[in-house]
Amino acid sequence: MTTSQWADLPLVLTSEQAAKVLQLTRRTITNMLDRGDLRGVKVGKEWRISRAELVRFVETDVSSISQTRQTEDASSMDAHPVVIDEGGILVVQAHPLEDLSDFVQRERERRIADQIGQVGP
Repeated sequence: MTTSQWADLPLVLTSEQAAKVLQLTRRTITNMLDRGDLRGVKVGKEWRISRAELVRFVETDVSSISQTRQTEDASSMDAHPVVIDEGGILVVQAHPLEDLSDFVQRERERRIADQIGQVGP
């Protein structure tokens, strides 16, 4: 978006409007707000996000993505997939992605075995 396009937006947007601007679903926006990735104010059951916050998020997010990609590119291609629990959301970091299906299957089997071990005698 150009500076003039940002200026055309209302000063405060609903989560639906923010979703359209960021080309995301409304649910994704509300999840981001709940996690604190995006800052907003809840009015009743509806979120409100300032235009300035959207600009901040886009500018911050773009720079963090480029830094993350540089770090990933510098890391070894033989790195093992890792599961990170981010507030109840499991994030799998895998490189290269072809190994992901094998990893998911192994992780699933490990979790089932852990659950069976917890239920056992």
